[in-house]
Order: sequence, then structure tokens, then C-alpha cells
Amino acid sequence: MSEGNGPITPDMTILEVVFRHRQTEAVFRRYEGETQVCLLCQALFDSLAEVAAKYGLDLDRLLQDLQEAVRTE
Repeated sequence: MSEGNGPITPDMTILEVVFRHRQTEAVFRRYEGETQVCLLCQALFDSLAEVAAKYGLDLDRLLQDLQEAVRTE
């Protein structure tokens, strides 16, 4: 169940995203294979843009994956 509506944006922190859309936790867990760290532990207060830059992730793909998780709740 979502705690909020609206699009997920690059300036949102991981904490904001997961708080509003609990189902996105699984997306962040999937990215652990690429980053080799627990994003929910190490980057909880970082924005999505910061996370993408820090860990070399494709920001557009991350946003798309998160939005898809929200749509399929």
C-alpha cells in the first residue's frame, strides 16, 4: 500500500521513495547486485540522482524500474 502519490523524481531520497511506495524496496534490493552494497543501508538519505552518480547506475533506468514497481502494486 502506498503512503503517497505522484511521480518518483531524481531529487527524492531512497527513504522518501520507500516510505511512499513500500513495494520499491524490492527494486533497491535488486540493484545490490550491481552496486555490491545495500542501498537501503548505505544510501538511505541520498537522492536517487546521488545514488546513480555514486554507484554508476543509469538514473533513467532506475526511475523507470521504480515507477514500474509502483504501477504494479
